[in-house]
Amino acid sequence: MGELSGVGRYERCGQGPPVVILSNPQADPAWWAAPFTAGLASAGYEAISFVHAGPSWAPDGVVRDVAAFIEHAAAEPVRLLGWSQGAAIAQETALLRPDLVRAAALIATYGRQSIMDRILQDAWQALDAAGPELDPVRTALLLTSYPPRQLGDDRHTAEIAAGAARHATRRTADPGPRQRAAAFITAYQDRLTALAAVTVPCLVVGFADDADTFAARAREVARAIPASEYLELPGTGHLTPVTNPELIIGPVLDFYRRTDTRH
Repeated sequence: MGELSGVGRYERCGQGPPVVILSNPQADPAWWAAPFTAGLASAGYEAISFVHAGPSWAPDGVVRDVAAFIEHAAAEPVRLLGWSQGAAIAQETALLRPDLVRAAALIATYGRQSIMDRILQDAWQALDAAGPELDPVRTALLLTSYPPRQLGDDRHTAEIAAGAARHATRRTADPGPRQRAAAFITAYQDRLTALAAVTVPCLVVGFADDADTFAARAREVARAIPASEYLELPGTGHLTPVTNPELIIGPVLDFYRRTDTRH
């Protein structure tokens, strides 16, 4: 594990062209990114998972820190792989510093706050002020990250709900990651017009049954970025990088290979 003082910590896996993995502060890559780092390393890339630890969680501060990290960690332009808030950070990094980014895979991304997203954020804000007695409500909100098909199947729901309950308990014990994520979300508004200036090739992946960031918002980003292509995966929810990473790794590797041949 490496660390860039005042910016964040990182872990490297494999050798080859570098790929920097970004995510929401509540989704530490140590929890979800292992299949991606292994897949990238096997395909001849160096996977670098990054956890931001800078003092500011305003979008411009986070993006400046990510750019500083890329300059520190890589001697050549990197490929970015971002999930959810990490995807929003990736697309803003590509906009701010296209000289540092060769291509960006944006998984379950968004470029504005929708009405439903504001409702969910208000709910989380109310829960942030409450204690562990509302952990069942936190669990229920976390379950929106799964597609209805899975939640309606009792053969799997008990295990899924138990995992969500454990995560809800951790949120109560350590509210810091949730607060940092909320600071970014509050400030990240109406960026679709700005994203039209992104020149870096982008792959946008949406999950058809995503009730967290919503596929409709991913489609908006794909339409906004001129050098982008869009892939929507049917029957998938927001946590697909955790539950079915193989659905994503293949298309991402194919995208990186195609963009590599253009240089």
